[in-house]
Amino acid sequence: MSDVAEMHQGMRDHKKRLRAKYGVDCPECVRLLPKACPTILLPQQRCRIHGYRDQRPELTDQQWSEA
Repeated sequence: MSDVAEMHQGMRDHKKRLRAKYGVDCPECVRLLPKACPTILLPQQRCRIHGYRDQRPELTDQQWSEA
């Protein structure tokens, strides 16, 4: 694989680990669309469907790099 492809794969893997560790389901998705898969939100992230914003404080640099 090329260096760019490996870099993008690493970024995708890191994002997956962040979502697994710090992600929560959008409560509006759960409430309004109970049969659909809810959006997984990181702290301060906005749901694209319902506009709900996760109110938890942003991840620190240490939390971001540990995931």
